[in-house]
Amino acid sequence: MLTKYLPIWLIIYLAAMVNAKKSFTLVIDTTVSMREEVDLLKIYIDSVVNNLLDIDKYILVPFNDPGRSIPIVLNSPRKLIEVINMIEVSGNNNCPEMSMPAIEQALSSSMPESHIFVFTDGNPKNYSTLDSIQNLCRKQNNQVIIFLSGECFPSGRKSVMGTTDTYFDVAQMCSGSVFQLELSNFRQAFKIMNELIKTVWTDIQVQKIYYIGSKQIPFTADKHTTELVIAVSGDYSTFEITDTVSRIPGIEEIVNTRKTKVFRIIGPHIGYYTLNILCQGRTIVTIYKERRLVFLYGFSPKIPRSLKETSTQPMPDSNSYVFIALEEISMIIDSIHVKVDGGDEKEIHFEIVDRSRGLYLAQDYFAAEKPFTITINCRDKNNQVIKGTTTTLYPQSYVQAPLVQKPKILMIEPATALVNYKADFTIVCKVSGHPKPTITWYDTEGTTIQSEDALLETKSIYISYAYIQEVTKNSTIICKCESEIGENSLSMDLFVNRTFTFDVKQYPEDATFEYRTEGKLFCEVDSYPEASINWYHNDSLVENSESLEIVPEENMILIKEMTTDETGEYRCEISNLLETRTYTAIVDISGIEPPEVELENSEIVVKLDEPVKIECIIKKGKPMPTLHWKFKTNNGFEDIPEGVDTQDNYLEILSVKTKHKGVYICEVVNDFGTDAKEVSIEVQYVPIIKYIDNIITVKKQDYVKLSCEVDANPTARVTWTMTQGDVEVALDQRHKIDEYNTLSFTAFANDSGNYHCIAENPLGKDESTATVIVLEPPYINPPPTRTKFVKPGNTINLLCHVSYGYPIPNTTWQFIALNSSLTTMNRGGRTNNLIISNISKKDEGSYICLAENDVGSDTIEIVVKVL
Repeated sequence: MLTKYLPIWLIIYLAAMVNAKKSFTLVIDTTVSMREEVDLLKIYIDSVVNNLLDIDKYILVPFNDPGRSIPIVLNSPRKLIEVINMIEVSGNNNCPEMSMPAIEQALSSSMPESHIFVFTDGNPKNYSTLDSIQNLCRKQNNQVIIFLSGECFPSGRKSVMGTTDTYFDVAQMCSGSVFQLELSNFRQAFKIMNELIKTVWTDIQVQKIYYIGSKQIPFTADKHTTELVIAVSGDYSTFEITDTVSRIPGIEEIVNTRKTKVFRIIGPHIGYYTLNILCQGRTIVTIYKERRLVFLYGFSPKIPRSLKETSTQPMPDSNSYVFIALEEISMIIDSIHVKVDGGDEKEIHFEIVDRSRGLYLAQDYFAAEKPFTITINCRDKNNQVIKGTTTTLYPQSYVQAPLVQKPKILMIEPATALVNYKADFTIVCKVSGHPKPTITWYDTEGTTIQSEDALLETKSIYISYAYIQEVTKNSTIICKCESEIGENSLSMDLFVNRTFTFDVKQYPEDATFEYRTEGKLFCEVDSYPEASINWYHNDSLVENSESLEIVPEENMILIKEMTTDETGEYRCEISNLLETRTYTAIVDISGIEPPEVELENSEIVVKLDEPVKIECIIKKGKPMPTLHWKFKTNNGFEDIPEGVDTQDNYLEILSVKTKHKGVYICEVVNDFGTDAKEVSIEVQYVPIIKYIDNIITVKKQDYVKLSCEVDANPTARVTWTMTQGDVEVALDQRHKIDEYNTLSFTAFANDSGNYHCIAENPLGKDESTATVIVLEPPYINPPPTRTKFVKPGNTINLLCHVSYGYPIPNTTWQFIALNSSLTTMNRGGRTNNLIISNISKKDEGSYICLAENDVGSDTIEIVVKVL
């Protein structure tokens, strides 16, 4: 027994050929494995069939492997649905299937520009028809869309029989796609069908991908693009769409399943897009594009020459000329079609009026109250087909009783004309009024001109054409309309090109004018018809201004005052209705010279409080340049410092201060350029110690940093010395001086003292002092013996000497008797000896010397024993 993944074919063919009879064809392989798909088809196929328009026949082709399909032609969608509902699946479960011959049969039965929809859950067996399928698709421009709901897995086997890759080849050959669906989302097939049949896609791009990885697929949208639908089919494919500036357009999701994604780009704008897709394996991408053409149109009972001579609606129950103007003249019309509501679409003959202007003319009969549409099929410069269709149009309605209206000339074309001698000429006039006015044409001599007129719009608007044969003289032509309630007229000037003259008497030539003087250029023509003269200066049309004036009576352009703004190219353009000539002259300026400036020195070194005077020499410049001084420091340009006098060409400082240090710039400017030179002023002065630490108190082993900030020019040499009282103490290798003149060391007890920062340069020196106080806890020299034996009546001297400690410690002797009583006996300084005379037994005990200062204390203990 075979599993569910056995093949069965369901092929739906929709012929969507423009301007031809259309058919809808359904091809079904009734093998049992497609039972559930066929059941869903019976439920949902009417949702597709009911959306079809203008279908003339419906074809059903039953197919059961290994038999062949025999088309059944039906004449209504209802009968097609009835026959589909009678289908029962049967036959064996062979796999792979004879699917390729079925596709070939559908293509052979189809009309051009058709859709072929294919449903299967298995792989194809016969590949020999692939070339035939490709030829049929190319010949008829058909599309094959395949819905794949499974693959061939024989019962008990794990390997797939055959391959579905051929379906991807067919889809690419036939501008289609392969949609991979599961039974749970099989109904999405009908949603996709409805999406694809409702629009005539004018551009389809198919891309196959057979590897895992990323792929970029570019595509474009032009001004004619109205719909962009993209289908991506493949396992776990992800995608992103961006335009040329990495913007993500709006997306409308149509179908989104694990293997199939169909979406629409909302309101595609003109430009380039990139579909960035990440594939997990075999994937197919199809980009459907609809392009619609915009065109202008009008109707007239007479042959019109422009849209101005037409109405937006044709006259009812009559033949009307259809005047069509393409908005994009690079397009070429292939055919024009008219479809009347309830009738067939028919092609009508057309003629080219002026291809260079995109003008075409056709003719058709328009019945009263019958709505219609006009469709034109064009090809663009890339030979791609694009069509445009009007909205529903209606012939004009009969007006039973128009309102009374005074006659009025609405338009006369052309307003002015130049006609070759003895050439025929036609003039048109549009008139409104009721009752119908009498329209007559005549010239200034009162000669009546042959004419004919017709009702253009039922709202009392008429079109009248006057025909003048062999025009021989200039004249004014008048169109006059009159009725019992009034009259109106409008005229146009008609010139005859009998003796054409175009004699240029003067033209501009290259010239050089002195600065601030007048300049004149001439341009004169004797012509018939009369010519106009336009002047251009550096490609800009000249109009009268403060600097330039056009003097027609002298045939010249006047440069009122010559400056560099007036130099360049002057062009005289002479033109009448028949000819145009252009003459060019280059105008230069003399009596000018860009400025040049000189300074004697570029650097000045001066001592503090000395005077400075600098001269800035203007070597050349016409007109005479203006001079000014600028001041620049390391922080940029600043105002000239106080104390600096800049008068005429000089910069003077009577007493130089440190604030005057910097770069001074002498700049000269005239209309033709700028020049500048720099001079730097360097101020020298004795060293100044701007900052030093005063008194620093530290503890022993603290890290000490003494700062000494020095300002000097030239740079000062900085040294440090140290004194204790009046004695200079040499600094050892522990004392370090860095590049910022900072003295640093780890404090020892002997580092207390005055530290002197000395800054010297050739102009003098400066000195400042910092005092360092190193705090140290006291230390008492231990006694030679800690127990003393003495006889009664003798004298004993107990020594207590503090060898170091800062601040100077205080010392105190305390006596602890044998009965533990404590007595303070003596207070003193760094040396405090205790003398006990006539010693007795009561003096026996412990004697303690205590030394204390702000940072610590020390003690010694001596035990006295009386023998």
